[in-house]
Amino acid sequence: MRQKWESYPSSIRLLAIAAVIFSTGMACIWPLVTIYIHNHLGKPLTVAGFLLLLNQGAFLIGSIVGGMMFDRWGKMRTIVVGSIGGMIISVCLGVTQDFTVYVLLLLLNGLFYGSLSPVMNALAVVLWPEGGRKGINLIYVALNVGVAAGSALGGFLASVSFAWTFFGNAITQVIVLTMFMLILPRQLKLAEQKRHLQTTAPEQAEGELLREPQQETKVVWGALLLLCGGLLISWIVYVQWTTVLSTYMQSLGISLRQYSLLWTLNGGLILFGQPLIAWVIRRFARTLKAQMLLGAYIFAMSMLILSQSTVYAGFVAGMFIMTLGEMLVWPAVPAVAAQFTPEGREGFIQGLIAGTGSAGRMLGPLLGAFIFQSIHAQGLLFVMAGLCLLSVAFFAFHTSFQKRRHQVPLQNQAS
Repeated sequence: MRQKWESYPSSIRLLAIAAVIFSTGMACIWPLVTIYIHNHLGKPLTVAGFLLLLNQGAFLIGSIVGGMMFDRWGKMRTIVVGSIGGMIISVCLGVTQDFTVYVLLLLLNGLFYGSLSPVMNALAVVLWPEGGRKGINLIYVALNVGVAAGSALGGFLASVSFAWTFFGNAITQVIVLTMFMLILPRQLKLAEQKRHLQTTAPEQAEGELLREPQQETKVVWGALLLLCGGLLISWIVYVQWTTVLSTYMQSLGISLRQYSLLWTLNGGLILFGQPLIAWVIRRFARTLKAQMLLGAYIFAMSMLILSQSTVYAGFVAGMFIMTLGEMLVWPAVPAVAAQFTPEGREGFIQGLIAGTGSAGRMLGPLLGAFIFQSIHAQGLLFVMAGLCLLSVAFFAFHTSFQKRRHQVPLQNQAS
């Protein structure tokens, strides 16, 4: 484990530590927002769900705007503005008792933290462009470590006072911002110097295609839209676990405690299952495209298993398999997008990927609830399995746009 950690550049290791702290602060809040709105502000659960939907919409907008700011306005400026804005909003959320003010603050929270969402992956691409999947996967694992730590910390802080969950988030963001201000400028300067020194074509990392040649300056929109389409569907399927399936499990007599243990399994597998997923990739998915396709098939398999399950063991198996799919798809999509991202557009592209995930988290609960009410749980699970196959098609055909782009210069030369 230590040897693998030391194989990463120091800049990526520092970024991973910052990602853990950042995610810890975020996880202090989000598992408890619904409880806070319902129990402390006295609003129905439907209102809480609608507010979370609006928050995700603001997060989506913030992700895209933040990515554009990252590219055009400056990396440090984007981080400073997003972090300070998020800190102020978190403190205000901790002290307000007025529902109208809380709604406004929750929307601003989505905007500011959405603007920071593409930063980690975009920085991984900028600081270690030759890292391919490895850098983004490390950030993915680090963020999940933070979620596990933050969920536990948030429960402790809430037992003292709900206000301290918001204050705790603000404190962690102060730590992350301080780290970035002290370390990031030097690391960015070193990365820029390294790019200037490289006069040969980029090497391949672990058999994966990295950046396109520098003369290519256009985003491959067809490939990017297909990637986003596959990711959107994957998130729609995934969020059924947090919405409809939790209700369905209770109707089968499975307790909330047993349901929460499934997410403990999810976090533990992401953290300790990296050797397993590395073996799966070496054995069955040597390229990023194959990794995405395998992950989408695994998502479908998980839904089919659940469609035939009425006992807890079936849901444990479904969560185990779904987590394997998550570990393949979530890091692969931003890594694939980074392959054909022109220099200087890293923030925008990663912001679009982050915004797509947010869109899936918005649409998934609504679509799932509608299908569940219409054709019940088994029908929902079959539909979700079918949607996974649609995401397979999107992931499979995105490369056709890249190949088409590569043929254009050759045709021009021939003429």
